[in-house]
This record gives sequence, C-alpha cells and structure tokens, in this order.
Amino acid sequence: MKNGLLALSAFLLASTASYAADPGVSDTEIKIGDVNIMTGPASFIGRAVSVGSKIAAAEINEAGGVNGRKITIITEDDGYVPARSFQALTKLIEVDEIFALNGTSGTANVLAMMPLIEENNLPTVVTTAPNELVYQPVRPSVFTVGASYSDAFYAQLKYIHENTEPENAVYGLIRQDDDFGGAVEAGYDRAVKEFGVKDGLRIRFKKGTANFAAEVAQMRQAGVNVLANGGIIAGAANILSEARKLSMDLQVASVWSEDMPPSVNLSAPAGYDYLVADYVALSGPAIDAFLEKAKKYASDEEVAAINRYTYVTYVGLKALAEAMGQCGQDLTRACTVEKLRELKDFDTQGISAPLSFDNPEQLSGTAVAVYQLNAAEKTFTALTDFADY
Repeated sequence: MKNGLLALSAFLLASTASYAADPGVSDTEIKIGDVNIMTGPASFIGRAVSVGSKIAAAEINEAGGVNGRKITIITEDDGYVPARSFQALTKLIEVDEIFALNGTSGTANVLAMMPLIEENNLPTVVTTAPNELVYQPVRPSVFTVGASYSDAFYAQLKYIHENTEPENAVYGLIRQDDDFGGAVEAGYDRAVKEFGVKDGLRIRFKKGTANFAAEVAQMRQAGVNVLANGGIIAGAANILSEARKLSMDLQVASVWSEDMPPSVNLSAPAGYDYLVADYVALSGPAIDAFLEKAKKYASDEEVAAINRYTYVTYVGLKALAEAMGQCGQDLTRACTVEKLRELKDFDTQGISAPLSFDNPEQLSGTAVAVYQLNAAEKTFTALTDFADY
C-alpha cells in the first residue's frame, strides 16, 4: 500500500512538473505574445500587425476559443531595435508567462530573440520577416510564413517578359547594398539569365539614401525600360519621382512594401502603374470579406491602419490556433509544435495560398501573386493567381 501511494505521489509530481513547464495556459485562457514595432518611423507596420492578431483572436474567441480557452494577446514594443526585442520577449516569458509567440518584428529582431525561443521551446509563427536566416538552419519550434524577395522579383519580371515587355527591352536593377538587396538581385539575375534579355545596368545604394538623381540618370543613359526597383517606401518613391522627371517610360517591378497605403501615397504621384508580388492577397473577395470582418472587431482607427502585414499576421494566428486546437484539453508547447509540423493545406480563406509546414524548413506561404497598381485610383488588381516560383 505504501509503495502504491509513493508511486501515485511520484506520478502526480511528474504531471505537475510537466504542466508547470508550459506556462501561459489555464482552464480559461491562452496567452500569446507579440513583440512589435509600436513606436518610431516604422510603427505603421507594427500597428497593422497588432490589428491582425486582434481580429484573429476576437474571431476565435467569439467562436468558443481554442477548446473553450480564450486567446489573450500581450504586446510589447521593441521600437524596431533588436536589443529591445530580446528584452521584450524576456518580459513576455518571465513576467507575463506567454504560451506562444505570433508577432516577431523584423529579421534582425527575431534573430535576436532566437536564443529565448529555442531555450523555451516557444511555439513561434514568423509572418513579417520571411528571411532565409530565420528558417535556415531550422529551429524546431519556429514556423515561417512568406515568400523570398528573390521569388517575388522573379515572378514580376516573368510576368513583364511574357505579357507587357516593351520593344528593345533593356532591364535594369537598383537595390540596397545589403542582404536584402542581394535577395532582390538574385531574383533579377535569375530572370535576365533565364529569359535571355539585355541586362543594361545594376546599381547599388546605401540604406538611407534619399537622393537618386544620379542613379536614375545612369539608368536613362543605359536605355533601361524595365526596372527592378529595390527601394523601400520613401526610397522607392524617390526613384520613381526621378524617373518621371526624366520622362522615362518604364515597366516597374517593386518590393511588396510598396503595396502598403503609405507607400502608395508616396509613389503614386509619379504616375507609374508598377507591379508588386506578394504572398497575401491585396484585393478581391477574400480581402473584401476580411475588411467587413475587421469592422466588427476593430475600431475605425485600427481598420484605417490595416495593410498587408495585418493579413499575414491574422493568417499566422489562425494557423497557430488550429494547431493548438488539435492538442485537445492537454495543451502543451510540445504538442503545439508537433501539430504545426503536421499542418497541411490549412485554408486561409483566400488571404494567402493554403499553409503547410510539413516540410524540412517548416516554411509555408511561399506562393506569390502578381498585382498591378492603378496609380490614379491607388488600387491594386491581381494579374496572376498564387504560384510558387
């Protein structure tokens, strides 16, 4: 009898220890962390991310939560500073005791948080920084949604080559002198070699450059009429503005940051109906339905802040909730990671291609669709369906 009681006590202690190892879960609640850019020049991205998580959590909770548990989102601001990202996640883990992480800021920021993510086997869905450095090497509890910049530029240039390429086409590239710019150039290089088109000029610039008059003049001198514009937001707009001053007739491929309203407002005055390729939808029935849903769960100010980052963060939390739901009442981080690894063809209701993490890199959402801006109306039209490149 004594041995039986000792065995029972040991079992109960082991069970308690196992449960205690997975904080952030109670009978009624699951705490999900969000490290985000809520202050500084890039805060419009952070606000959009936050709204995506809020809408997804509200929708899930209204439908009964995850097996009866309601999702609570806890956001910490990192100001887009990697050191602050580490501090923010430390607080979320040690003070707020989150169960999982859905908001991860930028590439350098999520890399700064990786030691904590790995140490705590924290289920993490990365949606805003689909950089190869995040998923190569693979981290067991990290799942990434998004395409590469290389594939995005290749997809746009392929569309131009097959559908709208001007006579005597001369291709040109302008890109940042960093890893991001290198990814843009990889897509450009693949395109010009595969299509056998004339590679007129490749120009690199330092991050933060504001005046592109000399660079664009070189493009004009080289006869470039198909431009891979690797500038971002104000930089991209300044490049197009200089091209318009020189009356350049251009087909333009752009970074997906240029489909956000702030970017469009800066670039549209130049009058170029440029292309973007994105791994989330920008228009159509799926986005119309999402925006209607957003009005139910978000304030007017929050709805006004919606952009592509809202859509992808919403999709990320829905996928995370699906995995948690498959664990039943005995919800653990280990089970959630296992179910995320098994996730296949998860329906995002058309916001992106279906998500599948059942691959060695635990990477999904790599399919992109090509869109074209109507500069006069500041709207985008889909030119292709989602496809992998």
